[in-house]
Amino acid sequence: MLIQCEKCNSRYNLDVSAISKPTFKVRCAQCNHAFVVRKKLERDAELFRPEEPEAGRRHQVIAISNQKGGVAKTTTCLNLGMALAQEGNKVLLIDFDVQANLTTALGFSSNSASFFDILQSGADNLLPHVHASRYPNLSLLPSNSRMALLTKHYMYRPNFEFLLRDRLQWVIERFDFILLDTPPALDFCTLNALMAAHRVLIPTPCEYLSMHGIHKIEDIIKVVQKKTGRELDYRILISMHDPRSTAAKVIYRKIRDLFGSRVLNTVIELDEKMKESQIVNLPVSQYDADCPVARQFLQLAREISALPIPTLQGRG
Repeated sequence: MLIQCEKCNSRYNLDVSAISKPTFKVRCAQCNHAFVVRKKLERDAELFRPEEPEAGRRHQVIAISNQKGGVAKTTTCLNLGMALAQEGNKVLLIDFDVQANLTTALGFSSNSASFFDILQSGADNLLPHVHASRYPNLSLLPSNSRMALLTKHYMYRPNFEFLLRDRLQWVIERFDFILLDTPPALDFCTLNALMAAHRVLIPTPCEYLSMHGIHKIEDIIKVVQKKTGRELDYRILISMHDPRSTAAKVIYRKIRDLFGSRVLNTVIELDEKMKESQIVNLPVSQYDADCPVARQFLQLAREISALPIPTLQGRG
């Protein structure tokens, strides 16, 4: 098993045949840094073996983004990804947020190598750093606190906004869906995610300032379209909706009137089961598969799957 030191990037070929634990600690012989290694499972080898692309198979990259915080971006990424995987799709989640909430929600250490670490190592291929999760068909490229250094090191380099898009070419044909969890800010990560995506999914609650958040991400999408010379499709997902609230009903109707067919039919409602599942770091379908919000995410996965896939053709 090939492992890489998180601090100095030294690589080792480690014999793990006698190790029974799924995770274990090692120490780098070069810099003396101790770090945790996750032993690859049987399904890891199955997922990442070389394979020919299936004829007619389409691959879709979806950025989950909203400049407003607290709108359930990470919750949407995790649970939509889980629902897509349950439908038989191979799904890669990319944690592109320095807070690494998606990484910890899937049970991985926040010290795992992130996109920043991959760039720093000089590697182009993301595949060695993709981890199979404990759930079938669902994999993760983790985040960590070092993602905060992306802006300092790369923001003003030529074509910095295409760094993710170019590296996704190494993995895109192995997955049906790649979901990008972005931070609530217009920064390196958000720009790279939008440049790499076929589609943007904008989660928004029915609150007073929610439409302002949608307009802000619309403005950013227009900049991306101008830069790349291509259309970037976006859809609005009503999240954390309280159907008993009069104010929520009024704003819901207004969002539908303003954005029309860009608003998805599926609505993700407020549900105590969702809050409980977050406490125990489980996708809601693994916590209570019969609760309403688990069924809503499955419905969302089917609605997303039925949408036509835009192309990435254009300038850049």
